[in-house]
Amino acid sequence: MVAPVVEPPRRRTPWTWGAAILLLGALVAGLVGGAVLLWRYVDVDSLIEAASDEAPPPVEELVAEVRLPELPATAEWTAHIYMSQRSAAFFPDPNYYPALIDRWESILAGLGADVGLVSGAPSIEALPAAELLVIPAGVCLDQGERDAIRRRVDDGGPLLVTWALGARDENCDWVGFEYLRDLVGAETAGTLEGEPPTYIVVPHGSVVAAGLPPGSRLELRTEPWITLRAGASNAFWSDWALNPLSAPEGGVGSGAITHTTLSGARIAWFGYRLDVAAAPRDQRLLERLAQNAALWAAGHVLAEVDPWPAGHRAAMAITQDVEHSFSNSRRLAEGLSELGVPLTFFVVTQLAREHPELAGVLAAAGELGSHSVDHRQIAGRAWGAQLASINRARADLAEWSGELPLGFRPPRELFDSLTLEAWQRSGGLYLAASNGARSAVPGIFQLRSGRVVVLPRVVDDDYTIIISRGQTRPDSLRAAFVASLEKMRGLGGLNLVTLHSQLIDSRREIEAVASAVEAARDAGDVWLARTGEIAEWWLARSDLELTVRERDDRSAILYVRNNGASAVESVWLHVYLPEEPATFAAPELGDTVLESHYGAGGLRVRLPTVRPGESLEILLPRRRA
Repeated sequence: MVAPVVEPPRRRTPWTWGAAILLLGALVAGLVGGAVLLWRYVDVDSLIEAASDEAPPPVEELVAEVRLPELPATAEWTAHIYMSQRSAAFFPDPNYYPALIDRWESILAGLGADVGLVSGAPSIEALPAAELLVIPAGVCLDQGERDAIRRRVDDGGPLLVTWALGARDENCDWVGFEYLRDLVGAETAGTLEGEPPTYIVVPHGSVVAAGLPPGSRLELRTEPWITLRAGASNAFWSDWALNPLSAPEGGVGSGAITHTTLSGARIAWFGYRLDVAAAPRDQRLLERLAQNAALWAAGHVLAEVDPWPAGHRAAMAITQDVEHSFSNSRRLAEGLSELGVPLTFFVVTQLAREHPELAGVLAAAGELGSHSVDHRQIAGRAWGAQLASINRARADLAEWSGELPLGFRPPRELFDSLTLEAWQRSGGLYLAASNGARSAVPGIFQLRSGRVVVLPRVVDDDYTIIISRGQTRPDSLRAAFVASLEKMRGLGGLNLVTLHSQLIDSRREIEAVASAVEAARDAGDVWLARTGEIAEWWLARSDLELTVRERDDRSAILYVRNNGASAVESVWLHVYLPEEPATFAAPELGDTVLESHYGAGGLRVRLPTVRPGESLEILLPRRRA
């Protein structure tokens, strides 16, 4: 047998050994660098819990109750509901359309209207021009009905319509959205495409959303609802995180529109039917949108308390979770203090003990809050465990800084009813946590022991931007923070900027945060405040009760009462006018003419300080023709 030929081993030259050493050094450096990046970027708490035998307990989402204000008390008025027999036949269930008509009749009657039912083009022609016509789900219309509705609008008659008005002809054959688009003044129209769930969001300053929390997100059953692109959108279709979906051919997809024509006709449109909410909470809010739209279209005044003090459009708070790389918090404190930016630091108290020199630095820069003892999830645990953990963190923070915290950011931004109760009983005022993106503003939980405010984060934090998206450049961070600011300005909400000590650790990253602050100041309509100030304002605002009463001459009286124990300052009212501003004179409080400003969204009125138990009666006089 012949042995196989084998190449002899090569001799190691000095160059070979040098290259090997360099390669080994590079590998070691890579491992060290990777370890540093992991420590900086990985959710260390998840790793700790994964290594333990105890998994984080499940947490059921809590939803703050939405307290809707009392509806305006109106003078006598009349509304008519159009019953389309062709549209009734379009729905497979013969009971569906009559039930929908009954629901609208109940809503209008509840608003104080004298409600009548009409059918056929001649009945539309015979209606008095000033009386409201409501057309629910009038999808199949003949040419005579279309023309009668059009003539009524041309004569200035008010109109409220829903869904795919006139998208089918007298035989219920498809003809398209052109009639609807032209009637409501939209640029484009189409069906909403997308996977469930389906959401619609209402920003502050929309008449149909008067009295709802700004940025409220309502969930609907998923069907091919209608979306329009229009200049006067009152609500938009959105994703879970309150980001708008696109309309046909681009732009924001509107799900509700109010529009006044050149003839003076007030038109309100909803891109869905009235009975399609996914849950009772959402159905209640959908019906309030319908009530507001009917009142406005019929010529009545609506009003609400502006969400933020001094007439600001939105609020902004800069917060940092001080946890890993604890000492990095000094950089943010000193960097933004030079700009006079109010800050809030949520501190992991177990780590704070190792840095006594930072207590004064952070306290001088703003407010101190708790981020728990050890950053382990509290929500879902037993009452005794939650109360003990919360009390220990508060005691630690008091010993470290000399201050008892008002605010608590629970780990993972999760909380349950026991978390709220434990924090309130320990002396806390608010949580900075998730609200499931149900609205863009704080919510108030009424507990047996008192009230707790939850300040929601509905914008991306630095972890989402840097780690989840991989946008590590300061320019990307700056752009994301400014985009979040603009999102909250559009909604009228709270821009809760959330940073982490292990991520914001360089001058350029701090400059990216500062640029968002500068953008807020340049906008001129953003309230920059500490989180504690925002929670206190939201509680004080909730104590204000606003009611609207209409006189026989259609002048409006606005009653404001402070049911709280503290005076409320810097309050503005937003008054939605159904007609041109010249129709009304300046608002009067006794012999005093109040400061007020007309704008695209109506009239904004500045109130004097409202003392505890005090009631104000403000007259909005209607001028004689």
